[in-house]
Amino acid sequence: MHKNRKKYWVSILSAILICASLTTPTMVNAQEAAARQKIIDQTQKAIDIIREKYVDQLDGETLTTSSLQGMLKALDPHSDYLDRKSFREFTEKQNSEYYGIGSYVRTINKATYIVEPFKDSPASKAGLRYGDQIVAVDGKDTSTFRSDQVTELLLGERGTKVVVTVKRLGTQKPIATTITRDGIWRPSIPNYYLIKPNIGYIGLTRGFQSTTIQELRKAMADLRENGAESFILDLRDNGGGYVEQAIRVSDQFLQRGQTVVSVRGRSGLDSEKIAVTENGATENFPLVVMINRFSASASEIVAGAIQDHDRGLIVGETSFGKGLVQNIIPLSNGAGLLLTTGHYYTPSGRLIQRDYSKGSLFEYYYRRSADGAAQQASNPPTDVKKTDLGRLVYGGGGIEPDVKVDGPAPTTPVQGRLYHAVDLFVRELVSGQVEDYQQFKLNGITYDYKMKGNEYVIDDDLLKRYRDYAVKFYKDNPDYGVTTAMIDENLVWQRNRIRQEVLLAAYGSDRAQQGVSDLDAQLQRAVSEMPKAADIAIRSWRRRKSNS
Repeated sequence: MHKNRKKYWVSILSAILICASLTTPTMVNAQEAAARQKIIDQTQKAIDIIREKYVDQLDGETLTTSSLQGMLKALDPHSDYLDRKSFREFTEKQNSEYYGIGSYVRTINKATYIVEPFKDSPASKAGLRYGDQIVAVDGKDTSTFRSDQVTELLLGERGTKVVVTVKRLGTQKPIATTITRDGIWRPSIPNYYLIKPNIGYIGLTRGFQSTTIQELRKAMADLRENGAESFILDLRDNGGGYVEQAIRVSDQFLQRGQTVVSVRGRSGLDSEKIAVTENGATENFPLVVMINRFSASASEIVAGAIQDHDRGLIVGETSFGKGLVQNIIPLSNGAGLLLTTGHYYTPSGRLIQRDYSKGSLFEYYYRRSADGAAQQASNPPTDVKKTDLGRLVYGGGGIEPDVKVDGPAPTTPVQGRLYHAVDLFVRELVSGQVEDYQQFKLNGITYDYKMKGNEYVIDDDLLKRYRDYAVKFYKDNPDYGVTTAMIDENLVWQRNRIRQEVLLAAYGSDRAQQGVSDLDAQLQRAVSEMPKAADIAIRSWRRRKSNS
């Protein structure tokens, strides 16, 4: 192995061992130091043998990365080693920013199309729009590339240029545009609005990032100015992020001095670190928090604190159950470690983390809904706690909602094939190619549009036009295995999908979500449960007053 590569690998392994030693109450003695060096020497020897004798020649960095990831994943599902590229992407996401042209792309029928150029992004300023097929990047033919392949070419350092060539319906020649890459800010709260005259919806759905608390304060202030007296905080699909931001978000709803979360490390060390609110809410407004199976970590901290203090009502599905605390440790080569150093506990003392000792990582991440519910029914939880008002809550498996509402039914395999015809039809529709429906023709996204709720309704005649298009498309593309009967059986789904795609093309994904909120059963239930949220807010406020 190259001398520098050897030093690099040893320094990384040493960093892991040193981090582990930081959790011991005494300095590492000579015996422990010798044991550590023995581990490093043995591991280094194994790496050298693999590189020398393995049947295929291995790249040193790839071998190092896989070795470290394997070692860390043997500890728990969330400790990880991130190479230079992955660690940079992780850091950019935490800071709500990445570098590129700023657009969402999608593969449809073996080609990649622009779906949404983000507001104020280089892609938007360059005039790219929904339905543009990316046929070349810097002169490289991408007409048959998947979206991930195209995305890799579009990303790059701030200030660098990239030539993007697209085919646009209604335009005879391809359009080539030189775009200067820039930082793309992706807010953690992509959308907020009045869902009812006095109920404000706040979609904190993109993780807890460095800007989250500023975004939340602005959203609440704007909504209050427009008449909001109660709030729905949507944490669905929010996989976590900065814990400090989760604590500050909780501070907007809880009372001053209330516990938000506690962190407990290895037994005997620093005992327990407790985070409490510093300022607290000045009003006792009704609050509903929405969660689902993808709400994790920082999202569960907020939901758990709200529930334990009876500050609001939790609606949706049982959350993911990630209560492991990771320290982020940058390494000298630009890579980084995510090392688990503790557990999160809610104010009532519930352990958020779900058991990961049985089964594979695949089962831990993806196979948990139906099996988990059945297992919980046959094995009642033993980690039973009480909220401030005495309600029973349970630990060891995420945050269980007060009001359970299933999420949308998963897309069926047939629907997963039908979306190709839907999206290609919408591409023609918004390009003005569908006769008698010129009112659907668009020249790009209208950002920050104020939704009324009746935009781009898909009438029966337009649905019939689509059906004829879909029948022909799947007849010409028999590999999809879609029959006319399958199309007819899924017409309701396709009608809704067409409208959502048109709204996406017209106003962007965030407004599209708002435009079809009437189809969101969990959100509609959250609205209907607001009187219960008001009741629990009053009762918890009275209890605090009586105890003060």
